[in-house]
Amino acid sequence: QELGTLGFECTLEEVDLEDITKNQINTIKACTSEDPGVKKKNIYIEFQHHIFMEQLKCLQGIYQDLNAYRAELKNFNDQTVLATIDEMMKVSI
Repeated sequence: QELGTLGFECTLEEVDLEDITKNQINTIKACTSEDPGVKKKNIYIEFQHHIFMEQLKCLQGIYQDLNAYRAELKNFNDQTVLATIDEMMKVSI
């Protein structure tokens, strides 16, 4: 592979680096554990609810990202890649 290419027969200067997930859930933030700061008597239930909601948001972000990537990669007509993305999308639902 020629130095400075991305494996698609193009140089870095020719690649459009548009963020195709910019209007979606911030997956990195959603999937990064944060302290819920719950300070009530029923802390366990509140904490479990918080964890569940954070995990749900994380999976939604992953699903949206995969859907966006699939739409962009559809033009390459690589059925193996598309099938793999489809399987990952099923797991993140």
